[in-house]
Amino acid sequence: MDINNLNLAQKIGQLIMPRIDFNDPKSLPRARKLIQEFQVGGFIIFNGMRDIVTDATKELQSLSKIPLLFGCDGERGVGQIVRDMTLFPFTMSLGASQNENLVHDQASFIANEMKQCGLNLLFAPVADINSNPDNPIINIRSYGDDPDLVSRLCSAFIRGCQENGVLACAKHFPGHGRTGVDSHVDLPVLDTSLQALQNNDLISFESSIKAGVASIMTAHIAFSHIGDGSAVTVSKKLISDVLRDEMGFNGLVITDSLHMEGIIKLGEEGDISKRALDAGCDIILDPRYPSELIPNLCNLPISDLDQGLLDLKVKRILSIKDNWLSKDTSLSPTSKEDGTKLKEQIARESVCLVRGSALKSKKALIYIFDVTQSENEISQSFTERLEGQGICVEGISVSLTGIEEPPNEVLDDTAVICLVYTTIGAWKKQSSLTDNFKTALTKIETLPGETLLVSFGSPYVIQGFGSFNTVICSFDILDECQQAAADLLLNKLKPIGHLPIKLD
Repeated sequence: MDINNLNLAQKIGQLIMPRIDFNDPKSLPRARKLIQEFQVGGFIIFNGMRDIVTDATKELQSLSKIPLLFGCDGERGVGQIVRDMTLFPFTMSLGASQNENLVHDQASFIANEMKQCGLNLLFAPVADINSNPDNPIINIRSYGDDPDLVSRLCSAFIRGCQENGVLACAKHFPGHGRTGVDSHVDLPVLDTSLQALQNNDLISFESSIKAGVASIMTAHIAFSHIGDGSAVTVSKKLISDVLRDEMGFNGLVITDSLHMEGIIKLGEEGDISKRALDAGCDIILDPRYPSELIPNLCNLPISDLDQGLLDLKVKRILSIKDNWLSKDTSLSPTSKEDGTKLKEQIARESVCLVRGSALKSKKALIYIFDVTQSENEISQSFTERLEGQGICVEGISVSLTGIEEPPNEVLDDTAVICLVYTTIGAWKKQSSLTDNFKTALTKIETLPGETLLVSFGSPYVIQGFGSFNTVICSFDILDECQQAAADLLLNKLKPIGHLPIKLD
C-alpha cells in the first residue's frame, strides 16, 4: 500500500490498535466498523475459542485494504488468551531451566499456534529483569534477575518466534522489574538513574535489538531523574533519544495498554496518545475509545500535528507489514500432544531443590496455603502423585484468615508438607503471603520430624523460613509443575533447575 493513497484518518488509523474482546458480543461489530471507517492498523485479542478467533481474524483481514496486525499477550502461550490452546508455565520456569534450546522450541510452538488462529504479533518476550522481590506484576513473568540470563533467553525466544513468521515484542521498556507497584493500578515512580538502567535493565533490550526483535513495548512507569520525569510511554528522552538514537532501534515502538490506570491518570486519552506519538511511539495499543480517539487526532491543529513525523510512523508500519505479513505463513506441524510434552519438559527441567532431600516418610500431613483462592481442588495433581506411590496423605486447606491449629507434634513416620500457591496477574495481588499464612508456616517449620515447604508460583515466598528440612520451588500451579515437584520428592526426578533469582 502506497502511503500517498491514504487520507489523514487512514494514516492515523494505522497507528491505532484497539481491542477485540470475544466475551463482548459488540466487540466484533465495532472492529468491522473501525476498519471500514478508519482503516485501523490492527487489534489486540482477548478471550475467545480457537475457531471463533480464527474465523474473526480471517474475516477482518478480508475487510481491510491493508494487512492487519493481530496481537495477543501470549507470553505463556496462546492458551493465555484463547481458551482451547496451549498454556505454558510462567516465564521464570524457563529461567530456572537455563535452556536456550527449550526457550526457542517454546517460542516456535507458540508462533505456530498463533498462526492457526490468524494471529501475527506476540507481545513477548518479557525482557524485564526482576530485581525487586516485592514486584507485584512482573515477578515470575520474568526469566530472572540476572541480566545475562534474561538477555540470552530473550534472544532465543525472539529467534524462535520470528523464524516462524510471527513478530515478537520485547516488553516493558526500559524495564518494569524494579517496581513495587502494579501499573495496572497506579503509575510507579522510581528514582533510578539512566546510568543504573544502562548497567542492568537495558541490557536485555540491547540483546533483543541485536536479535532483530520486530517491536518493543513501553512501560507505564516514570523515572523522576530521567528527562522531565514523565511516564516512559510519553517520554521523548527515553523513547526517541535512548531507544531510537542511542540504542539504534528501528522497529515498531508500541505503548502498553491504554486501559491501565498507570497511564489513564495522566489525563485525557487523546492528549496521552498525542504525547506518546510525539515521544516516539508508533502504535497506540488498546485505547478505551478508539472511535473517538482517531477523529480527535485528525482534528488537531496543523501546528500540533507533525505530518512528516506521522508519515514516518506510517511508512515504518507499512514496511514491517509488507516484510512480515506477506511472508509464507504455512504452519509447522503442531499438535496438542506436542504442546503437552513441551509443557512437561519445561516443568521437569525447572523445578528446583533449594535444600533438603527426597521424602522419607510414608505418611504426609499436607497443609494447603492457596493465595490464589482457587475454587477447585488445587493440590489434587500433587497429592494424587504421592498417593500413587503408596504415600498415605491427609490434606488440610488453610483459609486466608484462619487456620486449624497446627499439631504440636506429629508421628515419627508422618511428614508435614506445606504447599504454597501464588500467582501473578493484573490487579490480582496474589503473589505474596498473608500475615496469617506467615504465622502458620513459622509454627509448622519448627515441628519435630520431617517438614517440607513446596512453593508453586513466586519463589520469593520461601524467604524467612529457614527451618524446613526440605524446600522446593516450582513457578506455576499447573498440573505438570505440581507433578514434577511430587516426582522430585519421590526421588523419581533429578533436580536440574536452578533458582534464577537471588534470595535473602
